[in-house]
Amino acid sequence: MPGLLAFHAHPDDEVIGTGGVLARYAAAGEQVLVVTATDGAEGEIHNYEDPDSLRDRLPAMRAEEVRAALDILGVKHHEFLGFRDSGMMGTEANANTAALWQADLFEATKRLVSLIRRFQPEVMIVYDPFGGYGHPDHIQVHRIGVAAFFGCRDLGWFPLQDGEEEFRPRKLYWTAWGRERMRVLNQMRADADPDDESYLARLERGFPDDELSAVIDVEDFVEAKTAALRAHRSQIPDDWFGMSVPDEARRAWFGTESFVRIFSSVESPLPETDLFAGLR
Repeated sequence: MPGLLAFHAHPDDEVIGTGGVLARYAAAGEQVLVVTATDGAEGEIHNYEDPDSLRDRLPAMRAEEVRAALDILGVKHHEFLGFRDSGMMGTEANANTAALWQADLFEATKRLVSLIRRFQPEVMIVYDPFGGYGHPDHIQVHRIGVAAFFGCRDLGWFPLQDGEEEFRPRKLYWTAWGRERMRVLNQMRADADPDDESYLARLERGFPDDELSAVIDVEDFVEAKTAALRAHRSQIPDDWFGMSVPDEARRAWFGTESFVRIFSSVESPLPETDLFAGLR
């Protein structure tokens, strides 16, 4: 059953960047698959009194959290690609041979190609080349996701395995935070200071809005997205500003999700308001 594949780096990324879209298309009856590249073993642990005591079981906790979040969003299908969280560049975790940053890109791509052939998504979502903000795992998700989207067509490099059949996704998108949306986000922050250079720099982050290919209305799913974020208890602090702002402001930030279309084998004029435009 064709549908949507969203490829993300860590547990919680699927909600932050695409939670509304996942819920919208799941509710519409599309098959929605989330593939998480890593186990989320690195990073801070929030909302627990003794976080260090949880470090060894963090991958299991984050697996439970991503399943709980996807249940809230109505998403049935989830797969881990099977790599360790790489942490930030230059850290000890980044040099771990099991980390995604150290992965053989051909092997990682082969794993995703297998999932594409199994679930047969018409539409795929990955990150931009910078991974949104430069995290090594996000950059790898871009590389692997784009390689798998086009590589699954190449039976020489990726021959069919037992039970597989050839399949070609039709559309590829990058997640893209529009600049106006980023400005709204940063103006909501409690530490917003118009005289602070870092604050002014944050206002210029994101894709110029006239470069966005698709802006998807997900206002009906803001509450589900908020609840799914809360399901990532170890990741999202209770006092995170995105949860503490008034409902109206949260709707302004969460109410749309935007993308840049990189490839489409079907005709669909831009800008789009539906990732399945030209397919349905």
